Amino acid sequence: MANCIKINHMYGLHTQRLRNVAIHSPSIFWVKSGHKLLFWQDSELTLDSSNLLLARANQQLTFENKPERERFSSVQFSLHLTPPEDMLERSVSLAEHNDSPLYVPNKNIFHTLEVFAHFNWNELSHKAQEFWLLGLYQQLAEAGKLHRLFASHTLPFAQKLSDYLIQEPGQDHQLNKVAEHFSMSRATFIRRLKKEQTQFKDILTQVRMNHALSLMQQGKRQQIDIALRCGYQSQERFSQRFNQQFGITPKQYLKTLTE
Repeated sequence: MANCIKINHMYGLHTQRLRNVAIHSPSIFWVKSGHKLLFWQDSELTLDSSNLLLARANQQLTFENKPERERFSSVQFSLHLTPPEDMLERSVSLAEHNDSPLYVPNKNIFHTLEVFAHFNWNELSHKAQEFWLLGLYQQLAEAGKLHRLFASHTLPFAQKLSDYLIQEPGQDHQLNKVAEHFSMSRATFIRRLKKEQTQFKDILTQVRMNHALSLMQQGKRQQIDIALRCGYQSQERFSQRFNQQFGITPKQYLKTLTE
């Protein structure tokens, strides 16, 4: 069974400008050093160590990661456990009218996230993961912010699909086989995604491109190796997809990670 939470540590030694970064699961972003300039609607928002970015699933973000006196460093907490309905209702009842995705939390929430960032979640049972995560959800609900991450207590089908694909992004995922996994006909599968204004090939590409970013962050530098791990037999095709998705080539992105 997949973990209830996935944590990605990201860094950059030079400015990283990325467009259309897909958010597949509700996510909390915390910048530890440097700052993230987020292009949000018609505004530019600054995310630094004093605030958090709360991002719902099924959206795409455009931003610049900027180092300052030291390298840029951030943590993304991707949440795969839906909260109980009563928590969401409490969050809505305590909410202040504010359309900004940025949130300045109290110290206790920062302390909780710091603990989460250092957990080995793979060694915790699913029940233990739920226990810890629901504690964070309660904190966010009491701050009137939990519903900023979750629109409802049921997962959108597109998120269920991305959660499945993320487990093995390099596999040759065929639409018919994936539809069978979800016990659906091809037509029903396509219709469910269309209802959420997306399609299979787009989600698969986004999952693979995000995986490519993660591999580079983990120290992978050979583009052909990264391409193969992301399900592409051609380095050229991989590079083209990466550039189309993020507005930067793999080579350019790799340069932001080295002196």
